[in-house]
Amino acid sequence: MRTCLNMKKRLTYIDVINIVAIYAVLMLHSSQYWTPKTGTISNGIIQSIFIPAVYLFFMNSGAMLINYLDKYDTKTFFFKRFKRVVIPLIVWSIIWYLIDTRGYIFPAGPVAHTHPSIYDFIISFVNNNIFNIFWFFYAIILLYVTTPILAYIAKKNVNILFYIVCLSFVSNFLITYVLSLMNQAQVFSNAAIQTNPCTSTFIGFYIMGYLIKSNYFNSKQLNIFKTLGLISICILIISDILNFSKNIGNTPYLFFYSIGVFICLKQLVEKTNWFTKHNVIIAKLSSTSLAIYIVHPLFFKIITKAFHISDPSIVHTWLVPLITYVVCALLFIIIKKFKLINTILP
Repeated sequence: MRTCLNMKKRLTYIDVINIVAIYAVLMLHSSQYWTPKTGTISNGIIQSIFIPAVYLFFMNSGAMLINYLDKYDTKTFFFKRFKRVVIPLIVWSIIWYLIDTRGYIFPAGPVAHTHPSIYDFIISFVNNNIFNIFWFFYAIILLYVTTPILAYIAKKNVNILFYIVCLSFVSNFLITYVLSLMNQAQVFSNAAIQTNPCTSTFIGFYIMGYLIKSNYFNSKQLNIFKTLGLISICILIISDILNFSKNIGNTPYLFFYSIGVFICLKQLVEKTNWFTKHNVIIAKLSSTSLAIYIVHPLFFKIITKAFHISDPSIVHTWLVPLITYVVCALLFIIIKKFKLINTILP
């Protein structure tokens, strides 16, 4: 009975988006390399297609958390977030710090530490200088800190939330993009953005997830977002084909494409009975997403070594993410039944 009740509380489209997001992360990291065989164009197109990855995670988080006051108080909210994210971040930062002090496992992964020490670990941890892909945890923690404010605003005047989204879009995406076209320096440094939760680059995505989930937008407005998303991915792909110099990050294209993907996935799941019929297995797969994010570089390394797969290759780009996802998902579904494992692998 408890399982049935829990499944009724779950939103299947959130689970599907989680699965899509983590697989997109795997594809992004497997296509970082390029050779004359793989080509910069094909890898660039892959990067453009799968770039919404972590932004889907941010929108999912906002969709599920900004209305937390309907379920529990702020103290409980922070306790749950601490257990879900902070504890695994600390534990796995220690593990990754010890696993590879040479920074060799993954090009965008562990950072070299030639003189490891407790002091070096603390300084590295504070500055996200242990494992580069853990930037996501630091970013989401900043959004958690902001959530009580957003939850209060959502109760009083939800229009202000959309106003914050608009401000975020203009300051973090539109202005920076225009300045880049003019070859001008950014107004704000990335460091400043990442240390101030109220000006976080990701707060717009976080809020949009909630607004879309709570049906803030009508069908016409949702169609506009989807159209802008389609136009955006077309521009990104054409830019790759024509070899235009571009920075995918912090552009209006990234903003609208990510939101468009979120809306399309939500509507697809809600209109298709197949997902409802298979919601139990979908929920189980979804529950492994964050754990896969944490350890996938290690599995990349193991798989490439075991099957003698060269990093810059078509096989590495397409097959390694698939094997990694299947193996990790099955493994974590099994071992997360143990309480200790479930604590350190969220």
